[in-house]
Amino acid sequence: MSPVPYRTWCEIDESALHHNLAVIRARIGLHPKIMCLVKADAYGHGLKALSRFFQNSDCQMLGCANVTEALLIRKAKVRLPVLLLSAPLKMEMQEIVRNRFITTLSSLEEAEELGKVALRQKTRARCHIKLNTGMNRLGVDLENLLELLSQVQNDPSLKLEGFYSHYACADSDPAFTRKQWELFQGIQSTGLCRHICNSAGLLALPESAADMVRPGLAVYGLSTLKKYQKLFRPALSWKARITFIRDVPRGTPLSYGATYKTPRRMKVATVAAGYGDGLFRSLSNKGRVLVNGRICPILGRVTMDQILIDISRAGNVPNESEVVLVGSQGRQTLLASDMADEAGTIAYEITCHITDRVPRLYRHG
Repeated sequence: MSPVPYRTWCEIDESALHHNLAVIRARIGLHPKIMCLVKADAYGHGLKALSRFFQNSDCQMLGCANVTEALLIRKAKVRLPVLLLSAPLKMEMQEIVRNRFITTLSSLEEAEELGKVALRQKTRARCHIKLNTGMNRLGVDLENLLELLSQVQNDPSLKLEGFYSHYACADSDPAFTRKQWELFQGIQSTGLCRHICNSAGLLALPESAADMVRPGLAVYGLSTLKKYQKLFRPALSWKARITFIRDVPRGTPLSYGATYKTPRRMKVATVAAGYGDGLFRSLSNKGRVLVNGRICPILGRVTMDQILIDISRAGNVPNESEVVLVGSQGRQTLLASDMADEAGTIAYEITCHITDRVPRLYRHG
């Protein structure tokens, strides 16, 4: 890729997305469908662009959080079925039904209201019933399932297309995960699509792939189960440019609050990225970046638009050189999960927090 006219930007590698989908397909076999999750701006990768990509890949359905996201998918001219994974609000149901989005139902009240809206529109509303098997966030409790199922099946304005649940700790508690799978297996759903696997679930318990899986982070090339990370290729790289370089004597305070003082003479570079771009302030004095393929530490506090880094050991570094915040340079790689460990958070939050002022550039693979 030729030099780009941005101070900070993200590059999305579509060949990595193809690779990750192939890894998922190999893991689950030929039968199950794949629902790619594009909520939260496709985990920071760009909802419209990624929805268009998935429409032309091994993806049979999209999952998002709300109507606003679902409408953006349609504005991108993507016709894949869309499941709304959050509980529907009454004020959203008219748009949900009009646009043929698939609604998640967890209660009688939701089913009754959705049926009324569909009746007024003289159509049938598509829906999946969600079961609570242990996540306790959404979903009908198992003892109330038959009542909800009866309501949905006896309402001619509702079209039940599937059942699903969600693993709570597939990346940390195999026994609890298997218990959830056993509860879910007890549901008979002839002719309906059943799905429970998130990314960690399809890796840790691939036999529970059922009729469809719902990978999010894995599609984008990251795994919360570290032993599987080598199978995937991260699709997102985050880069920035050096804007200023100075030689700093020993004992010089750096950035807001003077929380860092140079222990020796250092070459310090200013980089055009900060918490206004989504770089966590908690990376102050402990984050790392790559320059010339060398790891360079963040010095002092992360500010809104800039950080300071130590380039003393990075060799010849001209001004406007490229800095890698997340991604690879030379033989070194910094994953979003590495940054998350330093920031005290999770990889999901790293990519989701990259703000809109950071352009996303797409490499077609």
